[in-house]
Amino acid sequence: MATELHIFISSKMRELAAERQALQDLLPALDHDNMRLRTWAFEQNAPASNKSIRDVYLDALHDSALYVGLFWNEFGEWTIDEFEQATALGIERHVYVKNVHPDQRDPRLQAFLDRHSDVRFGITPRWFTDVEDLKRQFAKSIDQWLIDRQVAYHSATNAVLAYVPDDVPEQPKKLIGRDDLASEISELLAENSHVLLRGFGGMGKSALAATVAAQYVSEGKGAVLWLKAGAVEADTLFEAIGRAFGVQQTIASTSGDERVQAVRRILAEAKVLLVLDDVWNGTALARMVKAVPRGMPLLVTSRHRFPLDEIIEVGELKPEQALQLLGLYVRGRDFSADPDAVRLCEVLGHHSFALEIASKSLKVYQLTPTDLLRRIEGAPHDLSMPANFGELGRTGIKLLLDASVNVLSKPLYDVFVTLGGLFEPSATPDLLARVMQLDPHDVRDALDQLELRGLVNLRSLNRVTYFRLHDLAYSYARNLFLNRRTGPLAVIVACRDYAVSHKDDLDALDVEQSNILEAAEAASDTQHDDLLIDVMRTLTVDGPYFAARGYAALALKLIHSAVDAAKAKGDLETAHYLLSKLGNAYADFVGDSLRALEAYTAALELAQQLGDRRREAILLTVIGKVRFHRHDADADRFYQRAETIARAIADDFALGFVLHHRGYQFINQPVPDYERGRDLSDEAAAIAAGLGVSDIQFWSLLNRGSCEHELGQLERALATHREAYQLATGESNHYWEAAALRSMGEDYHRLNDREQAQDAFDRALDLWQRVKAKAQADDLLQFMSEQGY
Repeated sequence: MATELHIFISSKMRELAAERQALQDLLPALDHDNMRLRTWAFEQNAPASNKSIRDVYLDALHDSALYVGLFWNEFGEWTIDEFEQATALGIERHVYVKNVHPDQRDPRLQAFLDRHSDVRFGITPRWFTDVEDLKRQFAKSIDQWLIDRQVAYHSATNAVLAYVPDDVPEQPKKLIGRDDLASEISELLAENSHVLLRGFGGMGKSALAATVAAQYVSEGKGAVLWLKAGAVEADTLFEAIGRAFGVQQTIASTSGDERVQAVRRILAEAKVLLVLDDVWNGTALARMVKAVPRGMPLLVTSRHRFPLDEIIEVGELKPEQALQLLGLYVRGRDFSADPDAVRLCEVLGHHSFALEIASKSLKVYQLTPTDLLRRIEGAPHDLSMPANFGELGRTGIKLLLDASVNVLSKPLYDVFVTLGGLFEPSATPDLLARVMQLDPHDVRDALDQLELRGLVNLRSLNRVTYFRLHDLAYSYARNLFLNRRTGPLAVIVACRDYAVSHKDDLDALDVEQSNILEAAEAASDTQHDDLLIDVMRTLTVDGPYFAARGYAALALKLIHSAVDAAKAKGDLETAHYLLSKLGNAYADFVGDSLRALEAYTAALELAQQLGDRRREAILLTVIGKVRFHRHDADADRFYQRAETIARAIADDFALGFVLHHRGYQFINQPVPDYERGRDLSDEAAAIAAGLGVSDIQFWSLLNRGSCEHELGQLERALATHREAYQLATGESNHYWEAAALRSMGEDYHRLNDREQAQDAFDRALDLWQRVKAKAQADDLLQFMSEQGY
């Protein structure tokens, strides 16, 4: 579905009526593929209303993505007010001034233009002479603006739960000049306020929030839950919170207000400081605020002004603070008496990120402030440059990035620009090397050099190293990449190859999850169906990623798309396996039995069409399992059909799979048949052991032991559960270890060996908490409490 963007065309002065009409006529022709432009101009769009004129245009401004101001010679108070209100609302502003007979311009308007044309305010007017000139410049600027809106600001869909200060992300080397704000924020959070840190990009909002959050942890006030929010929807944030606390299935199985309530309960129990960093989606923030329990502090950073309890503006550094930051990376240099250093800080707008890059540039290139000032001061201030720098109101940032990037060697420059071509502002050296078809070691060396120059930051997740661009640098690099007009194909292919290469390395896939999934989405959008199918099959069928990490909403959508694509290509086998995994996702993660049955049934039909009797038996089994959990009367019929086929074709794998589930059925039916369940589980475990299928062997052993336990064969049950535990430790599967220990503890409990039972329960609880299996841990705690442990 196309996104509709409203453009507010300011000015109702009669002298510019023709120009306003020309822009309204032109805008529909400037639509991009998935963006539709709609105008609002007072004389054309203001409805009949009992509201005041000011209220009418303020309502329109609130709904607009871009303000376009037209000025000539006459001064209009409402026109000026529209500009000021757009500024206050954080709406990007493009200004066009008709440069005909400027000597006749109202002095008040000239003073306004002079004031807001200063580079520090980020408004560089476009001058035009006639309607055709205006249309040409306007079309060029809108085209660039739309390109910039393609620059993605996404969450990595992971939440960081920090129990120690060093775990809080985004902490700066040293926070300069924000002590008063940090104290104010801490006081507000102590009152459980919802606090918004608002300012232009790169002003240091995230660094300030991270410093406050780390102090919160160090003072023993509690843990911090940090989410990089970006422009994602609230449900994606809710899913990230669920993963952080190991309750993703609880979140996935709810929707609407019920999901909000589920998140609220999780947060209420956790008692953390919630930090939402770099929020772009106001609707998602509003829904997230609804999920925050009463009495829980919330800290938000954004370029936009959202109506939270407290709004703190993070603006320019003071001149002396800017000088201090300029010298941060240049040891032994005091710039306080250097007039060119003072001037350099002024040109850079006392902007935190720009000054950080300047400091590193002085160090790496062994420059003086005079040298660097000379490099950047002569560059033109042009609105055709990336629009995000105009939005930031700091064209000096663009100039400084030009100066930093222009002196890069070609290998470093190519790496920097290629980073802008990725779907996320981060990458491992491995992925980037695949995009560029270079040696990973050479790419790592280049990234290290870019990190030294302040253009990327070195990060790690679960010991996997990756590099992340600052958002301003990513915007800049992405513009360079988009202007190459090379398209995303090379990036999509690289993401596919990375996923295939690391299909069993879950941590490596975690780091690049967003790049990989967005590559699959881009493959779908650009009709590269083979690549879409490859990526989704790798993560879903060939590797354990989704089964181990869960299925986000985008993943489910892409699996559906991959199924359709595989069917269209006649690849029924792949479609069958994807549908089977889709059924698993709905059954085991989402808890949607109807959709699970729909997917499993479609997979069964394809198995029959392919003549694959093994897969037919397996699908009949899982359909029987879902129907069994739904208490459907015909569940046993599906189990029996599956067992009949498995025995008829003498397929040990299929038979072991069927018998495992049949054993589970007899154990958990309304009137359990533990002897039948024990015999089937024993047979399934033996078959799985012979085939080396450890998961079926483990769970069949656990089921067999449970039957022995219920039949009073306690020593035999303990021996079976110990066998399962040994298998779990051999696989280094902490979840399995915990499950076996829980069962062993219950065996010891029935044997009246409370010391051994306590030890087994404690170890199981520790393991479940380590793997964030909250539901299992809570269930064990309840059992222990009831039994006096």
